[in-house]
Amino acid sequence: MARRKTTSYRPSQRTRVLMTRVTSPTIIWFAIQKCLFRLFFWGLVCAGIGGAGYGVWRYLQQSYLDNPEYQLRIVKLNLNSVMNEADVVRIGGIPLNSSIFGVDVAGVEQRLKEQPAIISASARRELPATIVVEIQERIPYAWIECPAQKMTARSLEGGYLIDKNMHLYPCPPMQFDSALVLPVIEVAAEEGELLQPGKIIETKAMKRAVHLLDIAENASQSNLPWIDRIQPYNSWAMKVLTRDGIEAVFGLEDHERQMENLLVSMKHAAGKGMKIAAINLIPEKNIPVVLRSSGTSEPLKVKPKTPPGWQAAQGRH
Repeated sequence: MARRKTTSYRPSQRTRVLMTRVTSPTIIWFAIQKCLFRLFFWGLVCAGIGGAGYGVWRYLQQSYLDNPEYQLRIVKLNLNSVMNEADVVRIGGIPLNSSIFGVDVAGVEQRLKEQPAIISASARRELPATIVVEIQERIPYAWIECPAQKMTARSLEGGYLIDKNMHLYPCPPMQFDSALVLPVIEVAAEEGELLQPGKIIETKAMKRAVHLLDIAENASQSNLPWIDRIQPYNSWAMKVLTRDGIEAVFGLEDHERQMENLLVSMKHAAGKGMKIAAINLIPEKNIPVVLRSSGTSEPLKVKPKTPPGWQAAQGRH
């Protein structure tokens, strides 16, 4: 028997919510009371926190900042050649009439690091009454002379030094006496604008001069500086003046060979009781040399046969 097909319709149920807001003076008053209660509650919380903070601050003030036991009495500084304790107090801005907890050690470190002669600095408190400062100073390697920039070598005023990294800085008074024996590097006027105190000087002429000083120190196996001055000579050479009064012309390259030839020539001349007045180290063979007899500063009249380029250079001396 066939099943009978039927259809039925079920209407969906829909819910309608009616929201109304009723206001009256009583309701508004209760809302105001609720708001005032919240403000009063949070006011009490803030007052409690503020009172507790003030109590803690007063405790720290009396226990540390105003405690005579922690009054600053000693500024301890490591041994160095740049500054003393008085300089640290002045430059670092350390208040002497205060507790060690009133000293801004981070600020002291920052102000000391800003000094061109200092590589690094650290400061810390040491109970009960000491500020410990440790600095790493720059070790001077050579003087810089450039009249165009009013830089005068071996001078306390206007004297500038470089370390082995070619970092330029004003000569500190405490380093002046020990730095007097250091060699001088002359800088041409056209490169003077590149001399910025507190910066590394990376000109080609400066790199060649420092490289030559390094070679001289290693080749002679002596810590005593025997080169007195390095001068710009021309576009293809530079002049080196030694403490013995020798004028040596070096090229811009191959300094190891030229330095070896200079030391050999000096030793050979000394063995014969003679002294070198001038020498051109650029040629690889038949090096032209001008000698002076011992006990006199005058060059000998007889000179070895020299290439034309060396004769022209001698004419400009």
